[in-house]
Amino acid sequence: MAEIRVQHLRKAFGDFVAVQDSNFVVEDGEFFVMLGPSGCGKTTTLRMIAGLELPTGGKILLGGEDVTMRRARERDIAFVFQLFALYPHM
Repeated sequence: MAEIRVQHLRKAFGDFVAVQDSNFVVEDGEFFVMLGPSGCGKTTTLRMIAGLELPTGGKILLGGEDVTMRRARERDIAFVFQLFALYPHM
């Protein structure tokens, strides 16, 4: 796994700010836990890292390369949902 670096990440939905100035680094081989109450921006942050949402501001770097505006299929990254999110019948 390449290093994941999030710099001043921000996501707003209209007037609602879901993620405000988020900064962290996940080193190669490191385990990382994002913990917080419902609605604090955890899933939105993961969706931005995976390329499923575009940030309102800030940068996302994978392996030192800026991927902030790249499509999801160009990022070579994925995550597993906690609950049934894609195929509830499985």
